[in-house]
Amino acid sequence: MSLTKEQTIDNSQEIDLITLLIDFLRAWRRMWVWVCLLGIVGTVLMGFYAEKTYRAYYTASATFTVNIRQEQDNGVDAGTGFFDNAAAEQMAVTFPHILTSGVLQRKVASELGMETMQGTVSASVLENTNLLTLSVRDVNPKRAYKTLQAVIDNYPAVSEVIVGKVNMNKLDETGIPTSPDNPKNIIRDSLKGTAIGVVLGLVWIMFVALFRKTIRREDDCVRYLNKRCLGSVPQVRFKERSRKTKRHLNILHARICSDFKESIRMIRNRVERYSKENSMNKIIITSTLAEEGKSTIAVNLALSLAQEGKSVALVDCDLRNPSDHIILNAKVEKGLTDYLNGKAELEECTYTAERLGIDEQLNFLFVPGGKIVANWDNLFDSERMKQVLDKLGREKDYVIIDSAPVGLLTDASALAQYADGAMFVVKKDFAKVDHILDAMAHLSESDVEMMGCVLNVV
Repeated sequence: MSLTKEQTIDNSQEIDLITLLIDFLRAWRRMWVWVCLLGIVGTVLMGFYAEKTYRAYYTASATFTVNIRQEQDNGVDAGTGFFDNAAAEQMAVTFPHILTSGVLQRKVASELGMETMQGTVSASVLENTNLLTLSVRDVNPKRAYKTLQAVIDNYPAVSEVIVGKVNMNKLDETGIPTSPDNPKNIIRDSLKGTAIGVVLGLVWIMFVALFRKTIRREDDCVRYLNKRCLGSVPQVRFKERSRKTKRHLNILHARICSDFKESIRMIRNRVERYSKENSMNKIIITSTLAEEGKSTIAVNLALSLAQEGKSVALVDCDLRNPSDHIILNAKVEKGLTDYLNGKAELEECTYTAERLGIDEQLNFLFVPGGKIVANWDNLFDSERMKQVLDKLGREKDYVIIDSAPVGLLTDASALAQYADGAMFVVKKDFAKVDHILDAMAHLSESDVEMMGCVLNVV
């Protein structure tokens, strides 16, 4: 059964929404602390703002019945009146216009002895009745009441030209208000600030999920980097172990899960096939930034190739942070820096499988980074560096070169001149795509062929 065009679009949109949700949750796990901080900041700021800007308002009001006085034909007041609902409604409707005209305001201000009327005056009528309510809202309760009395005294006369002569019979009034209409509630205002801060944090996370472009799936390597993905390494969790233990991921370890071993075997098979097709045996492995897992991939790829029966040499050229010996759980004394500085012979700086204390049947040779030295800028461009890699390349089926990150140092570019191919380790949702592309472009200046990427799902 073939899918219709509409079904295909719906499925694509569903996948995009699911992907967006996953990206949002991933960003939430990384940024939830910031959301909490924004909530706290919003709470403090809104509470402080509410405290400083709070003004209490008081409302004085009075309710009246409205009746219109009738006149005789000669204009003399007949002395009789009747309740008129329409008149009351008309007074409420026309009141805003009367108030804004300035006539009532001037009369009220003059009666109170002020230049301008203070407070806000409003009128309302109960539907289908002749009950009219006048209200005055002001920050001063006494002034609100006095203003109300002045409005009551002057309102009928001002409105007479519009609705005719009216009588307003007072039914009830509040007197001088004793409590504000808007009692202070700092807790409520602070919670508003909390909500605003949290919402801003969530919007920020959504923005990051939408626009922060990183590598999250194997397809992204082709989509964004235009490079094939040689495989992905799953996340491995240890019970009751520290993060540092994660650096000891080693396929020779009995407790390593089968998924990790299988992923390394898959990467090994693809590397073997690609190397045979392109006549490569010296492979440099690097990344954009530190902590992306390149050393773990380099060590385990070399061990997996050795398990396949290949002769392999692993050279730790990350001289600023040599860590391959930690992953191998090996004690080393001398290393590459000692050889490059002429302080030791190559044989003293190489460790066989037997010397490392691992499976003696493996045709595996390890060259550790050695002691960290102060001046190593020219070590990789030296003749001794070229000689050691050429020698290992002739003697071994594969030489795996673990290099420093390209995005931080120039070591990888210097080493790439001795390599046949390069592998890029990309940590999931870590380095930005633009930074990865810049690092790859920098590495490609050495004319080394890019074999592909390995996605490290940490």
